[in-house]
Amino acid sequence: MTFFDIALEIRIPIDAHTMVSPLSFLDASAPQPGSSLGDFFSDAISHSSIRTLVDCLCSSSDPAIYSPDTTRALLLHSDIHAFVSNFVLPHSTHRAPLGPNDRVMVVLPAGPENALALLALGSYHSCAPVNASCTASELQEDALRLKAKAIVTTGEIERRLNLQALQEELDCEIIHIIPRSLGPAGLFDLAIPDDNTVVIPSQPTKPHDLDDTSLILHTSGTSGKKKVVRYSLRTLLVGTWCVVQSWGLKANDINCEWRLGRLAPILKLVHQ
Repeated sequence: MTFFDIALEIRIPIDAHTMVSPLSFLDASAPQPGSSLGDFFSDAISHSSIRTLVDCLCSSSDPAIYSPDTTRALLLHSDIHAFVSNFVLPHSTHRAPLGPNDRVMVVLPAGPENALALLALGSYHSCAPVNASCTASELQEDALRLKAKAIVTTGEIERRLNLQALQEELDCEIIHIIPRSLGPAGLFDLAIPDDNTVVIPSQPTKPHDLDDTSLILHTSGTSGKKKVVRYSLRTLLVGTWCVVQSWGLKANDINCEWRLGRLAPILKLVHQ
């Protein structure tokens, strides 16, 4: 599994409009013969003003995400930028707020909310998405291996996988995503179930810089025990732009398969 699986099984139709991407400077030149594309992009990003994922997000009024449900309003790049810029995780009064590199498991069904949650969580914490159709024992094994400090999910999935038992074992936070009934597809609120003393931070925690771990995935485990694979924000950006370059993505391209590009539609001149 690679960073292309950042949003498991999500397939979102996209459209394209012209905009200026904060990472468009990477299109301005090419690596010297004999040098790797990845090293070239990594060096270019290091010498730029890019330091966080929010720095990479467009803030235009162009559409970014459409829902398969065509009755829902589209999500604009400006919506994503504003949501991620102001994203905070609630926490119980008896637990400390989460900070950079704290591991947050994401157990959500495919959809726009999943995509936006991964972008928001990966901007401030170590986001660890898992397949929402897994079994309770599989989730428990992954959570214990990760030492997860929070699990972001839905009420239905919490009940099906008996996450209350896992919460007691790990002493982790269980946080529900509640899709908004009005407004663009993908926007959501967060809630801690059965807790009347929730703390909502007044501002986001320190955002991840280029060398913080923004994504954690597991190998499939086909050759033995699953292994944890960590991806820094720098690695994600470099890998994404290598996809942009190798696929020759342009402003008028349409990405109908989220697995191919993952972050490319959000960071480049194409939409998901």
